[in-house]
Amino acid sequence: MMNLLIIMRALADPTRLRIAFLVLRLELSVGELVQILDQSQPRVSRHIKILDEAGLLERRKEGSWVFLRPAAILTDSPVASLLAEADVSQGKAFQRDVLRLDEVRSARTDMAAAYFAAHADEWDSLRSLHIADSEVEARLAHILHSAPLGRFLDVGTGTGRMVELFAGASERFVAVDNSPEMLRLARAKIANLSPEIANKVDIKLGDFNMLPVGDAEFDTVIFHQVLHYAQHPEAVIAEAIRTLAPGGRLVIVDFAAHNLEELRTVHAHARLGFTDDFMKKTFASQGLQLVHQTALEAGELVIKVWMGQKLSGAQPSSKSGLRPEYNLRIVA
Repeated sequence: MMNLLIIMRALADPTRLRIAFLVLRLELSVGELVQILDQSQPRVSRHIKILDEAGLLERRKEGSWVFLRPAAILTDSPVASLLAEADVSQGKAFQRDVLRLDEVRSARTDMAAAYFAAHADEWDSLRSLHIADSEVEARLAHILHSAPLGRFLDVGTGTGRMVELFAGASERFVAVDNSPEMLRLARAKIANLSPEIANKVDIKLGDFNMLPVGDAEFDTVIFHQVLHYAQHPEAVIAEAIRTLAPGGRLVIVDFAAHNLEELRTVHAHARLGFTDDFMKKTFASQGLQLVHQTALEAGELVIKVWMGQKLSGAQPSSKSGLRPEYNLRIVA
């Protein structure tokens, strides 16, 4: 039950109220809040602790960074309605906060642009081998929008492109990656989404061998150019299927089997693509029915899209479904 007295005491302080309004607009690191509020980190941390203990904030640690997002009380309760109706635009402190929040968004965008520029040559060399990303994304959107997206899990989100494409149509969107650097790139994209969409997105640091989510929690799970980094893709697929609700869909976008060894040596691919037979057998062993497959051919590499649907009451094979604790890097 919501303790109104504790909540009101937490929000009674002007700085804590400013923090609440800021995180409602964008998930922020502690350092970014220090920058916006122009206060010392110990002081900001004390305010954060009070809001956290009142159940108004959620903390998430990513490497050495701690990010803050609004808890359900701030987004789905009578308190949320009260804050939504409040007009704080005339307060000078809030006006400064909004300007500095825009500076944080710009800094994230600049950081992402610098990263892309630094890696442009290696990515361009890979993209030159296959069909344009825009065509893959158009086909993927056509396939996914054949049914409601519901609760969406993006495994190995990388730079967050799937967030841009599908968060708006999802009921809830969880993006997982095991690289804090990649998650910061994803945040740069999320910063440019509307608050209504951004508040549906939950970013988590985690590995695709042991996903930081519950069983049967999602209606749509996607691996977009991620599975070829897995040393044991069968186990990774089994782990993803664990998170699917009955009737849920697993979509894998990856390369068809090929012989370009340079992708293993230059781009750290653990697997040189996958065959249709591999996907069909792996899906079937985990109670997943292959309901769609398509090939996008242009260049040396063929991109495939496989989609499986989880059968109600299906039980995985005893030979699969293992969840080994490999520490593998997920790359966009």
